[in-house]
Amino acid sequence: MGMAAGIVSASAARVLAGEPLGCGKPAEANTSAGSKIPMSLIIDDSSPVDPLFYELPGYETPFLVPHQFTQRVADTFDRFDLRGKFTVIPMPSCLGRIDESLERVPVTHLEEFLKVVRERIAPRFDITPEFLTHLNAYSLKSKGYLHIYEDVWISQAPLEEIIEYFVLTFQILKNVGLTATGMTSPWTSGRDVERKYAQALAEAQWKMFQRKLTWYFLHCGYWGTPLQCSVGYEDSSRGQVVISVPANSPDVFWSMGRSSDSQRPETREQRLEFIKGGIDRLVSPDGRTGRTPQLIEAGHPVVLVTHWQSLYTQGTGLGLEGLCALAERIKKTFGDQVEWVTCSELARRWHQSNPGQRAVEKSENDSKAATRPRGAGI
Repeated sequence: MGMAAGIVSASAARVLAGEPLGCGKPAEANTSAGSKIPMSLIIDDSSPVDPLFYELPGYETPFLVPHQFTQRVADTFDRFDLRGKFTVIPMPSCLGRIDESLERVPVTHLEEFLKVVRERIAPRFDITPEFLTHLNAYSLKSKGYLHIYEDVWISQAPLEEIIEYFVLTFQILKNVGLTATGMTSPWTSGRDVERKYAQALAEAQWKMFQRKLTWYFLHCGYWGTPLQCSVGYEDSSRGQVVISVPANSPDVFWSMGRSSDSQRPETREQRLEFIKGGIDRLVSPDGRTGRTPQLIEAGHPVVLVTHWQSLYTQGTGLGLEGLCALAERIKKTFGDQVEWVTCSELARRWHQSNPGQRAVEKSENDSKAATRPRGAGI
């Protein structure tokens, strides 16, 4: 598995880039004058295992994500100084707690994953849980797993239970040396009860860290109308605010085909072309057009999103190669004008620039097209 995750052919890099991008020699950057452009990268679903192994029955992928692959991800972050948000699932795939042990996962494998996250990723990225399991909800009373997914659970759970649930997610991460600055929703969890969700997050963050500014990731703009940050909840008595930070692009590295999705590529070459086409839509080869320049021009958050399983790509690492190619193109196009920042920093800057913004009640029918469907990487 380590070899499978570590090898990407030279032909793959050439297909990914109509020009020499890939992960080879760094491109020379443009350094024209101008203010810094803040960008953030969201990595969802990260854990020592491929979360789709259990989430999608029949999905063919190595169960354990090799230590060498996690190191390669950290190498890519270091090389391009990437920053943003990195999920660590506290109870991945209902296998147990990462601060105790996981079924079918060797202790050394779990420890190696957490060591890389603590030492190499957390200094650059916000760490967030994605609820507890990113699968079946966990019963705080029976200490077992329920027969509903977490998106269904949060819609019907009382506020006090959600607060306790979130406190546990933060406590597990804290027990392994990771501090969570906010929360990420698995799929569209909490969209229909967003204010309750945001309030529970505020209460849990206050109980654990007395944090006055926290944030969550739930909404995506995809290729459509870009979304802006917004206030999800506030408590003026303690000066606390919860910011919704959206992504404004789809996961262009999610090339994994499924029998239910005939539009997905199947062969290695088709996947490479699919990834290359997504990169071109984000930033054209000449840097003049694409989603990223559009967001910059319109003043919307430049927040890109991908998934752990997208980067891993069933053990091939094609998605990580694509991320490297995209980061290279952004560097070549924007040079020193780009400043990669964490999502919490993005939220802080937006809040400082919009001090009069207040939380708005959201209808459960709002932004249906701007949320992330269960099991989808786009």
